[in-house]
Amino acid sequence: YPTKIYLNKIIENSIYCIDSALVNNHKFKFNGSIEYPERYAFTFNDCSTITTFILENDSIKINIDFDNIENPTINGSKLNNEMNDYIVASKKIFKKIEYLFPKFQKARLENDAEKLNILNTEMMLIEKEHLNFTYNFITNNTTSFVSAMLLRDQLKSTKIDTLQILKSYNLLSNKVKKSPDAEIIAIHLNLH
Repeated sequence: YPTKIYLNKIIENSIYCIDSALVNNHKFKFNGSIEYPERYAFTFNDCSTITTFILENDSIKINIDFDNIENPTINGSKLNNEMNDYIVASKKIFKKIEYLFPKFQKARLENDAEKLNILNTEMMLIEKEHLNFTYNFITNNTTSFVSAMLLRDQLKSTKIDTLQILKSYNLLSNKVKKSPDAEIIAIHLNLH
């Protein structure tokens, strides 16, 4: 097990170490405060895996199972609970694609263009279902910083629907619009 844990700020596709803590008796502790909730990551001195979570000004207990390090159990954090609920629902939607994958492979091996087109259409419908789910989550949680995080993730998509992002951004509460994630959206959309 790691003897040292690093707290990293996530900026775009990079992480930057901002603090560290020694692990004593399988426990570690960080103290401090932040201006707005944001996604952060733990890295470990003896492991190349990253554990992501939302850091907020609240007492957060994170249990890390080093056999399943990517999926920590987080308690005492409303935003991490919201994000976890979103992720669980997202996985249910994407499981439908997993079901199609063997059919897709078979059609490719058989060089069945018609079947491939049908499966591609089904996959695109599932992706659209997920996108609609994401935008519905944002619409129903306009006071949540998680909504700004998810909306910012839409800027990283291969297909960016600027009008939908703007529409969703405008729904966010003024408090959420002051968060770093919302600020990046505003800059991207030239709202300043």
